Amino acid sequence: MNTIEIEELYKIYSGYVETVALENFSNSIEENSIVGLSGPSGSGKSTLINILGGVVRPTSGRVLVKGDDITKFSDTQLVDYRRDRVGLIYQDFNLIDEFTVYENIALPMLIAERSQSQIADRVKILLKQLDIDRYEKTYPPYISGGERQRVAIAVALANDPSIILADEPTGNLDKEASDNVLELLVSESKKLGKTLIIATHDPHVIEMCDHVINVSKNR
Repeated sequence: MNTIEIEELYKIYSGYVETVALENFSNSIEENSIVGLSGPSGSGKSTLINILGGVVRPTSGRVLVKGDDITKFSDTQLVDYRRDRVGLIYQDFNLIDEFTVYENIALPMLIAERSQSQIADRVKILLKQLDIDRYEKTYPPYISGGERQRVAIAVALANDPSIILADEPTGNLDKEASDNVLELLVSESKKLGKTLIIATHDPHVIEMCDHVINVSKNR
């Protein structure tokens, strides 16, 4: 069963010079699969991740997520979609430095208006699951890049979304940390039955995927 159907997607950024980020892109992604988005820098991988995550609206085309065309969603519907149905992971971690690790993981659940007891239970599970419980009261700048990316994965998993979107998640890590984080991300996604979509140019990442989609223009 396909969880995502992408149909004739275009994204054009206007400005002094128009930039075509995606051109007539169509594909489908199966539920509970690990999918790699490959392609050279500038091919549109990050743009596609951001469209799938409801962060960027396409210029034209359709994106069906379990039958819902998210390109037709209102701004309010997109907020709910980003909160409840997708988890986003970026290479720069996207954590709040002034919040502890615990507070960073709790924030998406606070926004979703979960109870304090639900939040505490869920954060405890994620801290243990991702082996970062010793950093519960630590602030992100004081832990390594690999540990910060583990926190970012916990943040993405906080509201138990069905789809995890990762944009070059190991791009800022050394090889050992990269391998550890990647294996953790893939194994957790499989164990929890998530659809994981990773934008990357790393051949090692591609090897771990069930399916690879080449993102390029003039398809």
